[in-house]
Amino acid sequence: MLKPDHITINVTDLEKSLDFYGRILGLKQLETVDMGDHRLYYFAITDSLRLELITYEDDFGEAHPHEKTRGLYRHLAFSCDSVDELYKRLKENGIDCPEPEDVKKLNFRNILVKDPNGVELEFITY
Repeated sequence: MLKPDHITINVTDLEKSLDFYGRILGLKQLETVDMGDHRLYYFAITDSLRLELITYEDDFGEAHPHEKTRGLYRHLAFSCDSVDELYKRLKENGIDCPEPEDVKKLNFRNILVKDPNGVELEFITY
């Protein structure tokens, strides 16, 4: 049986990322592991799924794919109690994001947001 264990993001700004996922989104920060040439910062998404933020000592630049670029990971989607309340919290914290929209064909309301690293996140309320 397969089940997801963690999702990894290579960070561009560690402090902004820790603040975004911890304080703003409210994910519980777990352990930090020093791997020698990189550090891993874990957050609990569910009881069995973690977010892994990585900082590397080496710098290989940044990727800037378009949302329609083929063959690449697109986004991580979270369900939440109210995308409208989350939208307010994001805006209060200076996070640039569009207003929530109704997606009638999928029967939910959502917003798409980029984290401090440029990774697209979708927040959904059914």
